[in-house]
Amino acid sequence: MKIRVIATALALSGALALTGCSASTPDLKPTETATTSASATPKPTKDPVLLPNGSAKDNLYYFTWIIEKTLAADPAADSYAVAQAVGAAGFDPATVQFTFSRTAAGLAADTSEVAVQFGGQCVIGQFGPVAPKVISRVLPVLATGGCLLGTEVQSLG
Repeated sequence: MKIRVIATALALSGALALTGCSASTPDLKPTETATTSASATPKPTKDPVLLPNGSAKDNLYYFTWIIEKTLAADPAADSYAVAQAVGAAGFDPATVQFTFSRTAAGLAADTSEVAVQFGGQCVIGQFGPVAPKVISRVLPVLATGGCLLGTEVQSLG
């Protein structure tokens, strides 16, 4: 379990490092204001929805939003509760997998993962005390037929 968590953390740390790279706004004079360009993506005005005919990538934002919404409602929610929320949000509960939120010694896990198969791919989310936010991505289905590896991976289905 520890090796899987470390490997996952290392893989996702590269993604986190890239998210810190962004263009900055130049210093403005006191009389100037920053404006948004027409090409800027506006924030959604309503809640996202599952796109049943969309791809896994099309539904990545919705999947992440479900996890964030669940954790915002109950910051102490464990991975089972998050997995149930994902299954209840329209994703196929039979393909939802998750890792334990507690170690064998009863300590809180550094991170937990919840995954679901959608459109022939895996949508995976990672969250927990050491993750600054929900980290999610789309990856291929494993040769084993699931999305997560390890002896402690659980399934809703």
